[in-house]
Amino acid sequence: MVSPIINFALRGLQALFAIVVLGLSVTLIRGHHWGSLPASLGFAAFVGGITFLAALVGLAAGWFEILGGIVGLVVDGVVALINIACGVLFAIKLGGVDCNNVDDLDNVKKLVNNEWFNGGCRKLGDGEKYCWTNVHYGGNDDGKKLADVYSGHCKEAQADTVFMFLTAVVLLVCGVMVWLRMKNGH
Repeated sequence: MVSPIINFALRGLQALFAIVVLGLSVTLIRGHHWGSLPASLGFAAFVGGITFLAALVGLAAGWFEILGGIVGLVVDGVVALINIACGVLFAIKLGGVDCNNVDDLDNVKKLVNNEWFNGGCRKLGDGEKYCWTNVHYGGNDDGKKLADVYSGHCKEAQADTVFMFLTAVVLLVCGVMVWLRMKNGH
């Protein structure tokens, strides 16, 4: 028999990771100022929210038997797949950028052209593309503040990706626990 304490600890970890994913996603959303919001950021916030709700369902399964069987297994499986899908999407969108390397020109181009990091871009009257982050942080000192902003957004996106994958692992463990409970007839 699977211990309710282990279930509670795993669901608490799931809820914590969901809050982190939601918080990082909202932070990236708040950093976008010009143009339409990248759909992938909205999807990531959705993933954090739905994962938190699934953690509550998993906790409630300890008191409501209907949530502990096949329903719990399906919920855990679907939410794990959603986390994996969004984590893969984030990994693709990050494109192998190195958040700490602002000396390599190719890497800097990846940072500047990534819609998650640049705050959105516009074409102004002269036909040139201007990005929000460059306009608001690019005119000071030696560009250190600008590099810090890009690097910060990049690290937030990388952390978001990692927590989505960690959440999927926790959900798979929870799914195994539900399956073991079903197998033992509890």
